[in-house]
Amino acid sequence: MHRRGRWLACALLVTLLAVACTPEWTTYHREPGRSGADLSAPSIVPVARAWTSPFVDGFVFAQPLVYRNRVYVATEHNTIYALDLASGAVAWSRHIAEPVRASSVPCPLNIDPLGITGTPVIDPAGNTIFAVVETGPPAQHALVGLDVDTGSPRVLASGDPPGVDPAMDHQRPALALGNGRVYWAYGGSNCGTYHGKVVSVRTDGTSPLVYVAPTQNGGSIWGPSGPAIDAAGNVWVTTADGGSTTTFDRSNTVIKLSPTLQELGYFAPSNWAALNQAHHDLGSTGPLLLPGGYLFQVGKSGEAYVVRQSAPGGIGGQVASLSTGCNVSGGNAWSPGMVYMACLSGTRALKLGDPPSLQPAWQGPPDANGSPAFGGNAVWTVAVDGGGVLYALKPSDGSVLQSLTIGHMRHFTSPVIAGDTVIVATDHTVQAFRHA
Repeated sequence: MHRRGRWLACALLVTLLAVACTPEWTTYHREPGRSGADLSAPSIVPVARAWTSPFVDGFVFAQPLVYRNRVYVATEHNTIYALDLASGAVAWSRHIAEPVRASSVPCPLNIDPLGITGTPVIDPAGNTIFAVVETGPPAQHALVGLDVDTGSPRVLASGDPPGVDPAMDHQRPALALGNGRVYWAYGGSNCGTYHGKVVSVRTDGTSPLVYVAPTQNGGSIWGPSGPAIDAAGNVWVTTADGGSTTTFDRSNTVIKLSPTLQELGYFAPSNWAALNQAHHDLGSTGPLLLPGGYLFQVGKSGEAYVVRQSAPGGIGGQVASLSTGCNVSGGNAWSPGMVYMACLSGTRALKLGDPPSLQPAWQGPPDANGSPAFGGNAVWTVAVDGGGVLYALKPSDGSVLQSLTIGHMRHFTSPVIAGDTVIVATDHTVQAFRHA
């Protein structure tokens, strides 16, 4: 039976089986490796708007999540909403704490107020959605876990264990789940003294761990896709530029950490010092784990790299590289044989060879500057500025299959493909689209 036929048959099963039919997108770009791909989704282009949610109380930088027939979205006002997947109606909402105002911290991000920026993560085993909130004054972070069915608080833990600076560290990357633990990362704001950090606690909020990047200064971990977790439970992060141009200090570096946040290896471009000097963050995107034990990384300079997960290679140790000529910031995605990059001058695709090699494939519309995702036989991306456009692009050549004006969005916005539904967050709403 055709995949769409299978999906429709599943959707018509009795209510008791509905949960089993519902596709899940429980973390940024769907799974711990940050693939951004639902390879089982049926062909759905063209789509039409199915619903628009009620107004939500703050800007939405986080990617929506989908779990058990609901869509979850977090705002900069520190509120999490659970929406009905079929209609967009609010099932529950929970305002957690007042956000931080830019005027109350010495080096704020360009987000005001600052509440929940990093995409939350859902733990199906514990039926809990986790988010890191920024609140104050005085500025502080907290990890909050809410019951996905009711929004009731389940977990509350400090986000500022020893080693974290509540005023200087800001939380933009997506959260990750693995090894019975929640992981998240911090970066600074190109101001003052700070270091990139990874923090982790058990899913009950206990046993905090902290990794501090050994940079002279800087080395934010801020790429929106956040830490990636491989099949062995190792945690991968990428730092941004730092202050040193003479002594290598793990700035502009892909870092492999153990489940307990011990450094296991790293990769850095041979021109790491020049990247520092030019403020060309390698960590403007997070690591993208590829099949076959490889990893893809690209940043603001546009130089793309493939490295081995087993042996990241140290300085200049990539197994493939390509100069793409664009500033890549946000979250990337892949489908078999292809990588899709969040290029600020228009989504670009690279052909991924085996053994690893990279070749240019195509460039999408120049305003398609969001973070792409793949599913339903299309690459989905957005133009965040102006009127805001949702694009469906043909995977083979990047031509536009469909475009819909949906409203202004925050930078780095990325669509979600949940079976036969595409979900996108605009500034103050969530919108869903289904096959027309």
